[in-house]
Amino acid sequence: MSNLLHQRLVKIRESVEAMSLENNQLRVQNENLSQQINELQKTIELQKNALYELKEENKMIKLAKEMSSTNTDVHDLKIKINELVRDIDKCIDLLNE
Repeated sequence: MSNLLHQRLVKIRESVEAMSLENNQLRVQNENLSQQINELQKTIELQKNALYELKEENKMIKLAKEMSSTNTDVHDLKIKINELVRDIDKCIDLLNE
């Protein structure tokens, strides 16, 4: 009886040690994955900012092309400028709200 109890205790101890080791490995793996997630989130944010900047630059280039076009007369240019001023005024109004 005592021997059987001792064997059970040994098996339980081995199981606990194995679970403890696995738990530690999973914690390390979890920490590594959390670091990877943080790094990827930073990368995504940087790429979003770069994309936004490129889109804005593209808008400016298109606008500059439209304004420098030789086919555009002064009247059309004034209309475009007035549209831009109205858009800016709308933005300012939204910011003031």
